[in-house]
Amino acid sequence: MDNKILLIAALALVAVAAIFVVLAPQPGRQGIQAANVATAPLGTEGSASTAVVSAGQDVQAKLASETNQAVGSQTSSDVVPASAAPPSHYIVASYFHNTTRCATCLNIEQLARATVETRFPAEMAAGKLVWRSLNMEEKQYEHYAIDYSLTSSSLVLTEMEGDREVRFKVLTETWNLIHKRLQFEPYIENETRAFLEGL
Repeated sequence: MDNKILLIAALALVAVAAIFVVLAPQPGRQGIQAANVATAPLGTEGSASTAVVSAGQDVQAKLASETNQAVGSQTSSDVVPASAAPPSHYIVASYFHNTTRCATCLNIEQLARATVETRFPAEMAAGKLVWRSLNMEEKQYEHYAIDYSLTSSSLVLTEMEGDREVRFKVLTETWNLIHKRLQFEPYIENETRAFLEGL
C-alpha cells in the first residue's frame, strides 16, 4: 500500500515538473504589451461565436502562469502536459467553470476532455493541443468571463501564435448536446479539428 502511494506521489511530481518545463517563459522572449482586445458575444440560438483578437496581453505568459497556478489548486491530472518543446503555434482547449457546479457541468467537462484526449493524442503529445480547466470565479481567472463573454460554464478553443492570441471560439452547443453523446463527441472533435487545421 505504501509503495502505491509513493508511486502515485512520484508520478504527480513528474507531471507537475513537466508542466512547469513546458509552460515556463522562454528566455529572451518579449511579451506583447496590454492593448485593446476585440471580442464577440456568445451569439444567439446556440450558434458558436468566433472572434479574432487583434492585439492583447502577453497571453502565452499569462497562460503559463495561470495553468501553473491551476496545478496548485487542482490535481496534476487536471492539466494535460504537452511535450518539452511546444511549438510556437498551438491550440488551447479551456473549460471554464464556476465554483458551484452541477452534474451537467461536470459531465460536459469530463466528456469533452475525454474526447480531446482520445481523438487527438498525437497533437497533445506534440504540444499542438493543450487542455486546461479553470474556475472563472477565482480572482486570477475572472477576466475570462469578460474576455470571452461567458455567461455559464463553457469550453473555449483558443489559437495561440507565439505570445499572441490569434482567435477563439466558444463551443456553445455543448450544453445542448451533452445528453446526445452520439452528437456531442463528434461536435467537440470536429470543432477542435477545424481549429487545428487552421494552424
